[in-house]
Amino acid sequence: MNVPPTCSCAGTTDLMFSCSGAADIAEIGDRAVRALHRAGQAKMFCLAGISGKVESIEVNTRKADRLLVVDGCDSDCAKKTMELGGFTGFIHFRVSDLGLEKGKTPVTGERVEMVAEELRELLGNQPVVDLQNRARQ
Repeated sequence: MNVPPTCSCAGTTDLMFSCSGAADIAEIGDRAVRALHRAGQAKMFCLAGISGKVESIEVNTRKADRLLVVDGCDSDCAKKTMELGGFTGFIHFRVSDLGLEKGKTPVTGERVEMVAEELRELLGNQPVVDLQNRARQ
């Protein structure tokens, strides 16, 4: 099946994928990604669709200008999922790199906003790249 891209995003298409794992710091990262999505700063996209090889999700991901992949901890589940899906060249962020500890960091609005601000900064400082040449076809 040959699926054309269907993303209706205006302007630069920045897609975000987050680990939604059971850990508190994964939840913080996931909520931060959702906050940027709601604010229209980037579009949250489906990590499960990458691992499930959903063609429309893979096609739209290849057509994105930038990909931001967010993990809670050093297990890097989201990063590994993207790599197994054939995607490289993405921006990767790990919540635990901010000093937040897995299993010891209650989810608060302040922590979510702290991570959201880091993600905004990453998106603002990274150049748009040709991801089509960085994904296995």
